[in-house]
Amino acid sequence: MPQVEVENTDIPVIDISNPSDEIARQVLDAASTHGFLFIKNDGVTIPPQDIDDMFKASKDFFSRSEEHKSEYAIHSDQAGGINRGWVKMAGEALDPEGQKQGDPKEAFNIGPPQPYLQPLPSPLSTSSPLILRFQNACHALCTQLLSLLGTALETTDPAYFASRHDQSRGPSGTIFRLLYYPSSTSHQIRAGAHSDYGSLTLLFRLPGQPGLELFSPTSRTWVPVPVNPSPATLSSPPILVNIGDLLSFWTGGLLKSTVHRVTFSGGGERYSMAYFCHPLDEARLERMKSRVLDAGDGEKGREELRSQRKRLGLREDGREVLTAKEHLDRRLKATYGL
Repeated sequence: MPQVEVENTDIPVIDISNPSDEIARQVLDAASTHGFLFIKNDGVTIPPQDIDDMFKASKDFFSRSEEHKSEYAIHSDQAGGINRGWVKMAGEALDPEGQKQGDPKEAFNIGPPQPYLQPLPSPLSTSSPLILRFQNACHALCTQLLSLLGTALETTDPAYFASRHDQSRGPSGTIFRLLYYPSSTSHQIRAGAHSDYGSLTLLFRLPGQPGLELFSPTSRTWVPVPVNPSPATLSSPPILVNIGDLLSFWTGGLLKSTVHRVTFSGGGERYSMAYFCHPLDEARLERMKSRVLDAGDGEKGREELRSQRKRLGLREDGREVLTAKEHLDRRLKATYGL
């Protein structure tokens, strides 16, 4: 199994094309140890050609004038509402305390296509079938990963994750995000230190465009994550997956929502795409029932949950339970100053 060294530990590249109890345990081990794992793309669930075509569409959009892009500004009615649309340069701060001027990047947020795909500017509008197909493929991969985690956690309710992420049942905070970081010599941090707001994130990156770093609480240092950890055996970059805040809440902190950032490594412009998988808005963030969680003493996750609750302004005793939407609203308020 190809691996990348991170402080004497390994973030594995896992092939989940033939799921089994052993594969489920590998996914859980990576999620609880690092909060990150690589998934080998089987070439079927998310075809490499679709990834290439999505990057081309993204580059085409970000090359347009600011006047053109601003017609679909983030949170506007034209863009489809809250957390949809174009984020201008430095229009958000993922680390409000550390990035006072906002992050030097642009983004375009696309919500789930239920009941229909949101209004899109050209040239993204001409790629609507591709975007729809890509979103559905990403959600299918997230559902598969959540199923593997449920198996490894020995949930007492086999449908626990599936029922909370069934987009046909109601609205969710799921977002497919296109990102552009222009070349610059005046910035060291391109995206401030943060953890992700949802359940799972799928990250797609291009060869030769590094910059992602994970924070190690053990050594208090930042550790770079390569785009392709094993170029000798992997012809294209694997899909990077990270655990979000909500899986950490549901598992009593066992699964790690690891803090990460994007730096100016490499110096040139950088493109990436992220699929942020969220549960239904009404899902409650209370500890799930799991034989694995019940068998542990919970100590491993307590500090994880304490830090998350403190960031949200919640009591550390854990008595206040948020819904997924309430959690997202708090994070968006800090990010955009809503």
